[in-house]
Amino acid sequence: MILIRIFLLTLFVSSISQIAIAKPKCSDINAIQASNKLAEKLTGGKVFKEGEVLKVNLPSYTKEVASYIYVKPDGLYYSIFTLVNTKCVARFIKRTNGKY
Repeated sequence: MILIRIFLLTLFVSSISQIAIAKPKCSDINAIQASNKLAEKLTGGKVFKEGEVLKVNLPSYTKEVASYIYVKPDGLYYSIFTLVNTKCVARFIKRTNGKY
């Protein structure tokens, strides 16, 4: 009986430790850089304000990141929102209408 309890406890502890280290996480700084790079590529503008991580989705550890871009030929400011996965790859979600 004691051996069964020890076995179950060992199994439980090992599964918990594997869950904690299973997903690598992209740091906030790297997520913002990936988002800014994608936003500049999409609009042809430049970053005028530091981006920010708005939300972290815990099951998948994806991050929703806002990038703020100024497009000089149009004279417009845009907010561009992306999802960044654990490998620091950004995917476009949406953008705001340009503002003067």
